[in-house]
Amino acid sequence: MSLHIDPRQTQWDIAQPLDTHFREAKCSEVECPHWLMGWQTIIDERSQFGQAQAGYIRRESGRHFKEIRNEAGLTIFTFQAGQKCFRQHKIPLERPAIFRKNGAEMEGEDWIDDNKETLFKLNQLRNRG
Repeated sequence: MSLHIDPRQTQWDIAQPLDTHFREAKCSEVECPHWLMGWQTIIDERSQFGQAQAGYIRRESGRHFKEIRNEAGLTIFTFQAGQKCFRQHKIPLERPAIFRKNGAEMEGEDWIDDNKETLFKLNQLRNRG
């Protein structure tokens, strides 16, 4: 077994990409706190970005809300419970993770064995001083 190894050229990773290992979920599926209890969104309409956000909420969001302006000039939108929030929830699918070494896919057991072997070699090199 050769003990020459350059750990800077070896990279292991385990991936679960969002597009293949997760699906979109409804607020009710993930027991979203906003869906369960309602929420507030505070927007500063003095900026163009804030004006665009408030415009979206008022005209396009399709959500029910109450709107007030506080003493600081901020707009507070209060949304009642039981409606979709603005987050995109994800739920993991029952798919195995992708094991890779230097970008190439491997079987999980081979990935573990290769990782252990490399760590063993590195430990031996370190102990040699």
